[in-house]
Amino acid sequence: MVNTKAIMIYVVLLVVVAIIAFFILPSSPPKTTTALTTFPSNSQKTTIPHQTTVISATTTTGFSSSCISANQTVPIYNGNFSTGTFAGWNTTGLGFGSAPRNKTYYNNKLIYYGSPWAGFNGVYFASNFQGGTQVVGGNLTSNTFVVRESFLNFKIISPRSKLIFVQILRNGAPVITTYFNTYSKTSSSNTNSSSTFVNASINLIPLLCEDVQIRVSAGTQTSSTTSASTNYIAVTGFFLGKRPYQDAILPYNQTINLTS
Repeated sequence: MVNTKAIMIYVVLLVVVAIIAFFILPSSPPKTTTALTTFPSNSQKTTIPHQTTVISATTTTGFSSSCISANQTVPIYNGNFSTGTFAGWNTTGLGFGSAPRNKTYYNNKLIYYGSPWAGFNGVYFASNFQGGTQVVGGNLTSNTFVVRESFLNFKIISPRSKLIFVQILRNGAPVITTYFNTYSKTSSSNTNSSSTFVNASINLIPLLCEDVQIRVSAGTQTSSTTSASTNYIAVTGFFLGKRPYQDAILPYNQTINLTS
């Protein structure tokens, strides 16, 4: 007669041995999988209408750096010329005079081209406009500052002209040169193009954490038919921001050379 009890004991022993072998005995080495780690890219590519002479570099933002401000905006010293002087700025040539223009004074004295100065809440602005139809060439250059935000925001009046532009300098050399035609924006809104400031922004992401300067350049033309409305620039309200002005006018031309 088959010993049922002995068979059951034998089966139990087989199960125990199988379990021990599964957990203790070495098995074939596990298959190794190499995972490709992909970092999110915040690189921005901006297309500017009629952009020329562009030497670009891939720039990844969103990195951790002590230079980036935690605030939404960072002021530029005397960026709105509220001191009533050019403190923090340097002038070359006679164009911008010895001090910023006082909007209230100029409006009261009717020193404007077309209609009173408008489009900004401050008092002072810089311009090579001398009154009447007289304009003089010159440059206005800021002291060096650190790019702690992604955009330079400011107010500007500028006709379409190859002689009038705003530059960003690094080590004294221009790396960004931007031309604006604010007349195209103000004319469409039924305001006077020659005396109404509009919002403008310049992308500074490629220059984050670097030392730069702003230079506002106003040239002159020798043609006797040249009028002030086609040959002067006015600026004020410079500051750094994490975002550009939502209604900022686009430049009609921009040159970028990051190798300078």
